[in-house]
Amino acid sequence: MMSPLKVLLSIISLFVVLGIIAVVYPDGGIKVGEYTLRYPKLTDIFEKQAPKDSAADSASVDPEEAIREMMEATKRKEFAAYSDSLKYYEDFFKSGKTRFDLPGDDPAWFDRFFLHLQLAELDSNVVHIVHYGDSQLEEDRISATIREDLQAEFGGAGPGMMPPILTIPSQTTSHWNEGELKRYILFGPKEEEADHNRYGPLAQFADLEGSAVIGIKKREDRKNAFPHVGGYSTVKVLAGKRGSLRLKLVYQRTYADTVGLNEDSTFKVKKRTAFETAAAPEVERMTKLNVYTWKLPDTTSNAKIYLDGSAEIYAISADGAYGVAVDNVAMRGSSGTVFHRIDSQLLAESYKAMNARLIIMEYGGNLVPGTNSGNVDWTKKLITKQIQAIQKANPDADILFIGPADMAKQVDGEWKTYPGLPLTIKTLREVALENGAAYWDMHRVMGGNGSMIKWANREPALGFTDHIHFTRRGAAYMGDLFCAALRMHYDYFKFRDRHGLNDEKMKELQQWKENSEFGVQNSELGQDSSASETKGEASPSLPFVGSATKVPEPAEGSATPSPRGTPPNTPAQDSSVTKEDATP
Repeated sequence: MMSPLKVLLSIISLFVVLGIIAVVYPDGGIKVGEYTLRYPKLTDIFEKQAPKDSAADSASVDPEEAIREMMEATKRKEFAAYSDSLKYYEDFFKSGKTRFDLPGDDPAWFDRFFLHLQLAELDSNVVHIVHYGDSQLEEDRISATIREDLQAEFGGAGPGMMPPILTIPSQTTSHWNEGELKRYILFGPKEEEADHNRYGPLAQFADLEGSAVIGIKKREDRKNAFPHVGGYSTVKVLAGKRGSLRLKLVYQRTYADTVGLNEDSTFKVKKRTAFETAAAPEVERMTKLNVYTWKLPDTTSNAKIYLDGSAEIYAISADGAYGVAVDNVAMRGSSGTVFHRIDSQLLAESYKAMNARLIIMEYGGNLVPGTNSGNVDWTKKLITKQIQAIQKANPDADILFIGPADMAKQVDGEWKTYPGLPLTIKTLREVALENGAAYWDMHRVMGGNGSMIKWANREPALGFTDHIHFTRRGAAYMGDLFCAALRMHYDYFKFRDRHGLNDEKMKELQQWKENSEFGVQNSELGQDSSASETKGEASPSLPFVGSATKVPEPAEGSATPSPRGTPPNTPAQDSSVTKEDATP
């Protein structure tokens, strides 16, 4: 083993030898064939570097410019990180078949509504979506699918608002009444109208003179299709101020009795049900409306409301403790031209009592056969009046207009789309957007002209044999398509919230996108690790979760939603919907 002194002497000797070689080595090097071997001179190794003029360098760089360039680089990097996800949403909003047409092309139009849904649980509120429409909605079709999907996402239970007298059976809720109730409607024959305009939020009411009972119960034969339509714990009655009214609620409650021990020493429980009378309701008295509310200690799917006295009954409702409710308001033969005839203050108080935050107007099918260029201006004025009547009664709600589906009639023995359909759709879309309402085009969603013929010819059928109405299966499928489109906007809402992309930030990012140099800048940043954090974050949107049966394949050319549950079609039930509904 060498001593430290010997190691030091060896190193010094090595440096001395290398130094001697540097001194005696020829300046031009030594040539060996085609190669020249060179060796550095000592002057090259120990040459003193000229000091940099730091003052001159600092004078050539503007500190403000450096900061500005750094901030711009940060913005470019930030936009690159979000560009893939934003482009996914933007492509759908601009060209997706199931897209919404929105006022000002504003993809954030639904934000206010989504915020109400998110706050519902925190505030113990129920947010109501009032779904008005023609006979396409009868039997709670389309509405039931939307309700089930939204309640699975945001909480909630029950069928929502229902009229005191329901003449067309619902596929989700058994509804019956007995006693001294007389029905008046605003969307039927003249002889069924009242001599006043106090119709309430459902454009109908029942006049009570004496005693009556109204019963609601979840349809047991459909329990697997609509699990959220039962289990309600908040029951309301909307009644007029005139006369006097006494109410009693009896509901079915489930009890769990301990009946012994199991083999593993756990308690053996047996469930039983019994009807129980609820405590007296809370009463909110408004100018033209009394609202009676029961908040039950337990949930129920079977309730009876006993009424006695003299009063106008506008609606009953069965909801959860919080969440969302979707009210199905089907008006056979109507074009939705009745809202301006309803007492505006009564309508406003009803919307307030039910916390209605989204009003869906699904009309147009009954306008199609008679629409032409000669009366289209009259149609625009009439529909405008309806939207404005609802806006006056409920300025805090958003309004969404759903236009007619494809419709066909026989011409020389062949089914063809109604010639007035495109003009009707164009007119309704214009009216909606001009008045700040959104528009959803069912005709486009289905696949355009001729799509109802394909839907009716499918097996199982999605369209009814009249080539105007959906079957139950087709209606559920249309509800899926609607929810898938709405989900895209909700995902977009959450994406922006998650990344702090407020309106100002979105405008800045949009400006960078429109910059002509962005394409080059983005390609340079494409491999940046930050881009991978959000790339692919936006995935094909699913409808809000529903039941578990398989959705049918769409007709060729129609939009395709992600799978969710659809109730099986029952042709016998659909037979109640006739072609007469197409007559204005």
